[in-house]
Amino acid sequence: MRITNGMMADRVVFNTQRALQRFMQLQTDMSSGRRINKPSDDPAGTLRDLGYRTELSDTDQYQKNINSAQSWVKTYDNLMADMKDVMSSVKEIAIAMANGHYDAIARSGSATEVEAAVDHFMQLANSQVENRYILSGDLTQTQPFSKSSNGIIYQGDLGKIEFEISPHMRQTVNLPGSDLLLQELFVLGDQADLNVAVTTGTLLADLHNGAGIDLTTPTFTITDINLNLSATIDLTGAVTVNDALSMINTQLSAAGINNLTAAVADTQNALVLKTTPNGLISPNTLIARLNGGNGADMVPGMIRVTDGGLIDVEVDLSGSTTLADVMTAFNTQLATAGVNNVAMTIAPGGTALQITDSNAVPLGLSVTEMTMNEQTASQLGIVGSINPTLTGTDLNPSVSFSVSETTGSVAGQLGILGDLTSDKIGTDLDPRLTLTSLLTDLNNGLGSGLENLVLKQGSVAVTLDLSDPGLITVQDLLDRFNSSGLSINASLNTTNRGIQVANTDSSRSFIIEESGTGRTAKNLGLYGSSDMMGTLYALTDALRSDDQEGSGLLLRNLDSAIQRLLDSRAEIGSRGNRLRTLSTRLDEQKLTVTRRLSEVEDADITELITQLATHENNYRAALGATGRIIQPTLMDFLTR
Repeated sequence: MRITNGMMADRVVFNTQRALQRFMQLQTDMSSGRRINKPSDDPAGTLRDLGYRTELSDTDQYQKNINSAQSWVKTYDNLMADMKDVMSSVKEIAIAMANGHYDAIARSGSATEVEAAVDHFMQLANSQVENRYILSGDLTQTQPFSKSSNGIIYQGDLGKIEFEISPHMRQTVNLPGSDLLLQELFVLGDQADLNVAVTTGTLLADLHNGAGIDLTTPTFTITDINLNLSATIDLTGAVTVNDALSMINTQLSAAGINNLTAAVADTQNALVLKTTPNGLISPNTLIARLNGGNGADMVPGMIRVTDGGLIDVEVDLSGSTTLADVMTAFNTQLATAGVNNVAMTIAPGGTALQITDSNAVPLGLSVTEMTMNEQTASQLGIVGSINPTLTGTDLNPSVSFSVSETTGSVAGQLGILGDLTSDKIGTDLDPRLTLTSLLTDLNNGLGSGLENLVLKQGSVAVTLDLSDPGLITVQDLLDRFNSSGLSINASLNTTNRGIQVANTDSSRSFIIEESGTGRTAKNLGLYGSSDMMGTLYALTDALRSDDQEGSGLLLRNLDSAIQRLLDSRAEIGSRGNRLRTLSTRLDEQKLTVTRRLSEVEDADITELITQLATHENNYRAALGATGRIIQPTLMDFLTR
């Protein structure tokens, strides 16, 4: 193919223009510092570039959200700290006023301080940030709390304010005011114990708060130690306390034990074993039980048996613990001394010792003390002449019984296990409270002593008349509470020892107080408030009424309120830590993505400078070559 001058000129111009374009591209890259200035520079790199920039934009937005969330968290943290300080100050007042050293005037002045604390609390509870109420849930334009003379009402909702802080992760930053200040610290009456009386009709299964009596092996033993009599008591088939008492008394009589009976104690919370001293003794009678339990002096424990002449025996009774020991020592030592047919026994009446001289001609003996300072013989009732019989004085032993298990634990569960030398009141049998329990059986049979009490829920106050004679059972009492018209639920508490009243309206404070100078709320274990704000109101009323006991009872509430604030602050603190940790991670992520973006779009300046110098030289050379190849002709001049 023939290469013409035109073809050469076209090729030279094309190459020169291409060199110029490359030189201009390098100049653009150099001035922008970027390798990609338009999508066509690197389509694949542009896609990655856009992805990285989107990720950086999202990260910046998450950081802004985190900063906003941290602002909320810090506000709540400061709020919790201020509230805790106020509550701690109120607790100090309550502790002081629960002391009997203060009078009505001092308590009235303290009530004013607590009222000021309520006002301060209300200001904190209605705090705003950027004209938004922070304790109103989602209703940030609605004031959360309103105050009345009877309590507090929450007007917000339970909505959550959340910030998206990372992909698929949202952080709740707010605390609804009802959760913080009106949530139940505990249910009123949760620890109440109304002490149901033990009666003859009480079911054995209801004792020990419903754990009952285990009658799997229903036997135990009662022993009269003085008389060495034992009765094995079998309670098989017993259902009520009366069944058990009847069986015990019947089987004691059958065994010859007539000076011990089982009954319900006057305290009406236990059984009692009632003893009747009968003066009877036996060889098993302990010396320590003689003379009404004062015993006999057995130190040195010497007595003299003499006829005033040839017979003079010193009998050593020391070391004796039972009357059998005394009789054995006396009889043995006389026989050893050659004094025959003289013996000590129990007198026929069974109340004293007797010494009998059965010789055909009595020996004319008598019993005396060894010295004037000793009392062994007199305290054993045997001072005098044996002519031929010496019947001692009554030894009047104190009763001595032992109650022991056989194979089971029935005696222990009935609270009567052990030894007794007088009436024995057993341990508390703690019957469980049931819906059918009689109000007259409360407080160990003293009755409930119910009068009026006042219920306050939010702005509403209701007085309940619990002195109505129509209230007979615990169920009647619960019904009276539940028909009060308030949002409450009265029921047996979880321990089955008392009743409790729960507030079912989480938007209103709840208080139970006395009416006038009564004690009904306290006797029922229901006095006080179940929430933080109600507690402040109840304390104010207690101080105004000069109620020292009420101030003391509310200390538990104040402790729980302070703990609630500390727990809430800890929760807020954990949110803050989570936000700080995530913020740090996002900063690191942003650096990583920025580095990757730079790797994709930023130019290598060192390499770019080298390329730019090379292409500049190439361009200049191309221009020079073009000038030599394309020479001007006569036509060029003629056409100018």
